[in-house]
Amino acid sequence: MSEASELFENSKLVYNYIVNSPGSHLRRISRELNMHLSTLRYHIDYLERRELIESRKESNTIVYFAAGRLDALDKSIAPLLRQRRFRDVVLLIAYDPGLTHSEISARLSVKPSTLSKYLAVLEDRGMVSHERAGREKRYHVVEERKVVEFLLKYKKSFWDPFVDNVLEIYFER
Repeated sequence: MSEASELFENSKLVYNYIVNSPGSHLRRISRELNMHLSTLRYHIDYLERRELIESRKESNTIVYFAAGRLDALDKSIAPLLRQRRFRDVVLLIAYDPGLTHSEISARLSVKPSTLSKYLAVLEDRGMVSHERAGREKRYHVVEERKVVEFLLKYKKSFWDPFVDNVLEIYFER
């Protein structure tokens, strides 16, 4: 294989990964494709210059999307759903709407202070909302259908049995 065709194949591999796993960050892509970071950066730069992919800063990392494939809401939820703990919180609330903070904390075995941080980010993004019930807050997924559609569309990229179980139960209700 010539050097040019190998470069093309690697760029194609990176592009296809980003199409099928939107919201992934550089290290995840590198790990999943078993590609050195420097090589991956070269291909990402190449694809961005040709406007085939776009990047977005998320907290302290940069995530990637195929250009023109996702709407603003999908771009907002994708990076969070790529992170297991955020995904677990969203899936649990989608599975059992109206859970309280302490119920979520107990079911996921997450410290209440840690869960508060997750919920604050999810509420800030508009993925989760709460309603007051006396002294407690009950949580709901705001765009439940959108989250479920996203998880269904990219289910293969999550490799998470919890996603499969919640989606199966979601459609049974």
